[in-house]
Amino acid sequence: MPDPRLKTYAPIACRHLGLAGAGFAARQPVAGANRGNVPPWPRADEPDFHGTLAAIWVWARHHRLSGEDRFAGNRAAAWAFVDAQGKRFVPESLDNAASDEAAYDCAMLLVAHGAERVLSPSDGRRQALVERAARVLAAHLGALHDLSGREFKDPGFLARALIEHARAAEDRGLLAAGHKFVERAFGMRPPAPFGEEPAAAGGLFDFSSTTGTRVLAVLAAEGSTPFVGAWLRERVAPIAPPAFTARRQDENTWNACAAWALGHAYVASTDPTFLQSYTSIVDELARRDVDHDGALGRDPSFSHAETAATFYYALAVDALVVDGH
Repeated sequence: MPDPRLKTYAPIACRHLGLAGAGFAARQPVAGANRGNVPPWPRADEPDFHGTLAAIWVWARHHRLSGEDRFAGNRAAAWAFVDAQGKRFVPESLDNAASDEAAYDCAMLLVAHGAERVLSPSDGRRQALVERAARVLAAHLGALHDLSGREFKDPGFLARALIEHARAAEDRGLLAAGHKFVERAFGMRPPAPFGEEPAAAGGLFDFSSTTGTRVLAVLAAEGSTPFVGAWLRERVAPIAPPAFTARRQDENTWNACAAWALGHAYVASTDPTFLQSYTSIVDELARRDVDHDGALGRDPSFSHAETAATFYYALAVDALVVDGH
């Protein structure tokens, strides 16, 4: 039987998204060359394409849950920045000339567009950019055989973004490409335990739980069917982390990413193991959010709020919303 708490969870998520969104809005420049950009942390000024898209998702999702267009001006300015910078960050192909973050930039464009499209239609320029990102991402996944990528190259995150976009856009070709990749790369085999994920080798970031995003990619591809529910209960629940997991890098962000997957796994399966794991992690993240502003740094050594950690924290809190939004 579904947990009745899930039907009343949206206001909790909405409040959290409002707090996180206000933090993003406070550091978004209102003038200058980077007007509309959301920098990765306070007092930074470099253009942050995927960080700005993360802020758009939070602002749009807040509007969707609350019905209040509180961040309309912020979203408009952010999209103007994204539209202007699109050619720079979304390449024609993910070849050797593309940046290490290009695949993630493409995926985040699809994620932000998915939240925005339910609120307002895209203009031709943005739609063309989104279509290019989806096409490039599909081609990349179709040729991808090294599945060990983490952070910006996490194949589970990329696949989920493509499949969710393809389903919303009713694009059968893209949907088939996403399904084909998930079946080839993951199938219904049991994923590796969360706690046994390797750390990124020599990189500056390690924010993505690849076990979590693999589960999310399978859920996106297969949907909440009885078969998937059984797979979650039998193959995934036994490897769920019992509590917050210590990580060498980005432990707040990594745990938030894991909780994002665990929340969706609970909604799809109603297995209390997932809810217990999810609650333990989110409670620890909330404890670390000492300002109670919905924002976090990547780990306790970072006292200032960072876009990526705050975004994944928001995804985690939003994961239990099942009221049709």
